[in-house]
Amino acid sequence: MLKKILLASLLALGLNASPLAIDSVIETIKIKDQNEVEKTIDANVKTILFASDKKTSDLLRDYLLPLSEKENILEKNSAVYVADISGMPSLISKFIALPKMKKYPFSVLLLDDTNKDNFTKEEGKIIIYSLENGKVVKIDKISTKEELANFIK
Repeated sequence: MLKKILLASLLALGLNASPLAIDSVIETIKIKDQNEVEKTIDANVKTILFASDKKTSDLLRDYLLPLSEKENILEKNSAVYVADISGMPSLISKFIALPKMKKYPFSVLLLDDTNKDNFTKEEGKIIIYSLENGKVVKIDKISTKEELANFIK
């Protein structure tokens, strides 16, 4: 009986979450952005840009900022930018990282301990999930602005 209660508790907490993979279907994933606005990843999203470390987050930011001066480049491409800040000390995220991110003209969806297992992490690589009707059809791992230009224009 105790085992059943423990298993039910773990399932309820979402501790069985596995990273997105080819053929994964996304019903809806809700993640708050840098302005604490809840955003939804659903069938309308065609591309997920995932940065799991500072280097890849900086690369994405530096690529997206100039493109976002006149239009929301992410919306234009039906894309979302997801950053994993779960490993960042809370004082640094609260007083340094988030104030900087709030100035961005685009949303950065922020992973925390409750949703960090939905995405594959690879240091130094931006993971790009290509979706069709909410289904992951391709996963690319890139590390340069030139490669990023193939996905976001």
